[in-house]
Amino acid sequence: MIFGLVVFLLSGVAVVKYTDWQRTKKIETAFAHRRQRSTAEFYEEFFREQGVPEEIVSGVKCILEEQLSADLSRIMDSDDFSKNLNFFWDYDSMADVEIIYALEKRFSIQITDEEGASAHTVKDIVDLVWRKVQTRA
Repeated sequence: MIFGLVVFLLSGVAVVKYTDWQRTKKIETAFAHRRQRSTAEFYEEFFREQGVPEEIVSGVKCILEEQLSADLSRIMDSDDFSKNLNFFWDYDSMADVEIIYALEKRFSIQITDEEGASAHTVKDIVDLVWRKVQTRA
């Protein structure tokens, strides 16, 4: 009985380790050959000229990193969660809902299902949050 339980637990650990390894490999593939950027560099390169406040960009990036449990220091504004980053949903099917909830909570905004579904790229998400914050004010 105890031996069977030990085998069961060890096989579960092996599955989790393999899944983590697969996820890490997909992240590395998606961001291969890209340089790391600090959040400030990410803001400067992709959003400063658009007039989006740095706290919006850094807040969105922080939420994405937290909810996806990933280092996004090599992310670009054009990265698309419906294309090159869609593998994230394979590992947490509720991550998109959790991201929307976290954005709403952090920025005191409301995002409709349609708005959330139409925000595919990092830029789309930042622009959506910025628009919502502006209309709230």
